[in-house]
Amino acid sequence: MKLFLSYPLNRKGTLVFDLDGTLYDNPAYIRFQEESQIKKLAEFLHLSYDDTYSCVRQIRQLRENSHLPPTSLANIFKERGVPFDLIIKWRIHEFHPSDWLSHDALLFDSLASLKASYVLGIITNNPHAVAEESVKALGVSNLFNIIIALDDTHRSKPDPLPFKALLKKTKAEPRDCFVVGDRYSIDIEPALAEGMNGILVDSVKDVYSLPQILLP
Repeated sequence: MKLFLSYPLNRKGTLVFDLDGTLYDNPAYIRFQEESQIKKLAEFLHLSYDDTYSCVRQIRQLRENSHLPPTSLANIFKERGVPFDLIIKWRIHEFHPSDWLSHDALLFDSLASLKASYVLGIITNNPHAVAEESVKALGVSNLFNIIIALDDTHRSKPDPLPFKALLKKTKAEPRDCFVVGDRYSIDIEPALAEGMNGILVDSVKDVYSLPQILLP
């Protein structure tokens, strides 16, 4: 875990989590999400799965070679001409978190402790329905005050708009917000650009220990 503080640590405020790879560890489910969407893109483009996967990989490699930051799969799909409404529809149709996730008592205890001092939120690149089913499957749905999802802004991280939307809806000062995520370029860097604070985690196990760091 690594803290990126724009301001001195304030042990209250708004605590915003990425969802996939942050609030749960399930590599098979995360891999399924990408593979199922590339399959949908292949059908849309009338290409084979292998050719489509190779195209996505080349786009990612080109960005890296050009010293550009990583981008989301949704942004790559948009660049290939897929309407955002269709991207959202594909994800809602294909992703069923309850088939992959289960109640996490340690996560519940950690978030319940944090909720005593923080407003809890989520910013996710998945649709609202998928996010709601995910937190329900994890047993923590009643702990979150706000969810900013793909269909709320039609923009996906690292675009700044989801972070701006979170600040607008919570009326929170950026200096009092902490964004928790497992990807620096996607979750943390854009939060820092908005004057928010960042907490980079390796897995949900780091989330379990957040009360030890953030609570008095």
